[in-house]
Amino acid sequence: MSVLVCENISKSENGPIKNFSYNFLDNQIYGLVGKNDSKIEELFSLISGETKPQSGKVYVDGEDLYDNDMAIEERVFYLPTAPSYFNGTPIIKIITRLSKSYPKLDNAYAYQILKKYGIDINAIYSKLTEREKSIVLGVLAIVSKANITIMNLPLKDADFKDKYDFFKTIYTDHESYSRTFIINTDFIDDITYLVDKILFFDKGKLISQFTVEEINDNFRYLSGKTEVVKSLVSGIKLLGYEDLGKTLTVCVGQKLSKDDIRKYQKYMIKISEVPIHIIYIYLVNLRELKDRF
Repeated sequence: MSVLVCENISKSENGPIKNFSYNFLDNQIYGLVGKNDSKIEELFSLISGETKPQSGKVYVDGEDLYDNDMAIEERVFYLPTAPSYFNGTPIIKIITRLSKSYPKLDNAYAYQILKKYGIDINAIYSKLTEREKSIVLGVLAIVSKANITIMNLPLKDADFKDKYDFFKTIYTDHESYSRTFIINTDFIDDITYLVDKILFFDKGKLISQFTVEEINDNFRYLSGKTEVVKSLVSGIKLLGYEDLGKTLTVCVGQKLSKDDIRKYQKYMIKISEVPIHIIYIYLVNLRELKDRF
């Protein structure tokens, strides 16, 4: 059981992390969403103890992450890229080596999952395809059984079905062995069943956070004839819109009352859910617009 506490951590080299503070709680699954320049990988490097911030602190169960190797050992797992010793090494030996640092690592479970993906545990890592390499790294994270498991774009080189199966495996594993997962993913709309909290990042900053329930309750698309939609949403703060000429779709960031729903339905306005990645885009666009003025 572990809790990861970040207190105002900042780092300006190679792109800034700015005053990041957050409490990652025990047995929760966090989905992080950001663009390529959101610096999530740099954040992961800091909260895993791989690098140190210029200011701020990170604690694991009350212990300083940067001044105490025991705070990391067994409790925090993160593989930003494959270590150099992976290249000429059979997968089975990689698993054996990692089990020395992570004694809870489940070798048999690793073999089972890899077999499901058609990957031979005796294969040399460097000879695998990019798809297979990304699967191996993802599987190592799951089977590590580390209390805090951090993953940056897991299975990024795999196909849609591979990712679908992978996240289902995380769900099943979490049901039987609860721990904290912190996952940066571009697959967020397909794993709402899995995550407890969604964190939006932009240029090194946490810009918004929501539970899945909050997103489902508070964001809606309203679509209909352009003139009708414009008249109905006049005075309402909009998150974003899609203008297709005769048809206008707007995104509202507020819970609709029963009266609101009846009013929109009366005027043949279609009400639908907004994909999470679109909400993120709208929020970033608003930030960029604000910065211009």
